[in-house]
Amino acid sequence: MRALTRVLAALAEMDEPSVGMRELARRLDTPPSSLQRTLEAAFETSLVALAAPGQWELGWEFHRLAALAQRKQPFRAATEILEELRDATGETALLTVYDPYRKQRMFVAAAESHHAVRFVPDLFSWMPAHAGASALAILAFRPEDERRALYADGLTALTKTTATSAEDLEARLARIRHDGYAFSYDEVNLAAAGVAAPVRLTEVTSSVAVIAPRQRLDEVPDAELAGLTVRAARHLTQRLGDASAALAANIKP
Repeated sequence: MRALTRVLAALAEMDEPSVGMRELARRLDTPPSSLQRTLEAAFETSLVALAAPGQWELGWEFHRLAALAQRKQPFRAATEILEELRDATGETALLTVYDPYRKQRMFVAAAESHHAVRFVPDLFSWMPAHAGASALAILAFRPEDERRALYADGLTALTKTTATSAEDLEARLARIRHDGYAFSYDEVNLAAAGVAAPVRLTEVTSSVAVIAPRQRLDEVPDAELAGLTVRAARHLTQRLGDASAALAANIKP
């Protein structure tokens, strides 16, 4: 299953429509013989297909399952809320989700600012969970043992302002729990700043954020901007209700 997941992820993420087995093996750092067995098994269920002799691509069964899954994404309910937040602030609004098993987070939905100079998010790319307002607004409300396990894996410096000390980060997360929102400045991307608030379902695994070029955000978060972000996160919490119920109800905007 792990080998199949890596193959499907590589095919989905690459820019080329298809790829040869040896090139795919090189990208995955996998022996061609092992990769061949995985591709043949996936081919039998149409998860992958042959675009041409020796050239592999995602199959129709993969696309069918992806389309069906897309309809059930609970964060589809965020579209309208993110657009309202974008219109109220003038800046890009984002929804971030966190995977406790991977200990990573990613942007899954965005309403981009209309400014010529704006933050353009890279959706559906896994990112570290220890830096950036949208990540910290989630991490602050995760269990302590989970946070400590994440620290034990190492806190990589993404920029010179990224917190790399567990003690410093814990102090900051305590402040976020007190304030109800997170603020970041140059932590993940230089010249970017953001404000984020947690979506408080059964457990916190997502956040709503406003991210902008730092020249439009002061080093101290604006109270009105923070308030708008917190209200948007509360609105999404109310819209979704319980996470499992949201999935079952197939919530849409």
